[in-house]
Amino acid sequence: MGAPVILCGKTEEIGRGVVAGLKPEYEVIHFVMSPESGAAQIPAILKGDQSPAADSALGSKDYSKPPIAIILGGAFNDAGTELMMKAATGIKPIPWLRPDLSKPAPPLGPEYVFINT
Repeated sequence: MGAPVILCGKTEEIGRGVVAGLKPEYEVIHFVMSPESGAAQIPAILKGDQSPAADSALGSKDYSKPPIAIILGGAFNDAGTELMMKAATGIKPIPWLRPDLSKPAPPLGPEYVFINT
């Protein structure tokens, strides 16, 4: 199993590819589809909730190990990210990783998913 992470993305279609592309280094334990749902779900997971609410079937749902990072897709803008981060403030320090939106994204396909570790 890879390191547990939370993935935030607008659609499950794209999310499926990202989840697959992150393996085996990372295990997506939960997939968040909107800033509003993330503002409720992420704090619950960081507090150790073993069965948080979910708006997606993506992710292993294995909450036995806490996530090491939260990875956001390009659909999550500054305001949405701030909403989620504020909701999680003071619970557990965790890196929030966002793409550089000033750079063009690759087209959907195998090149879309990339993590430089």
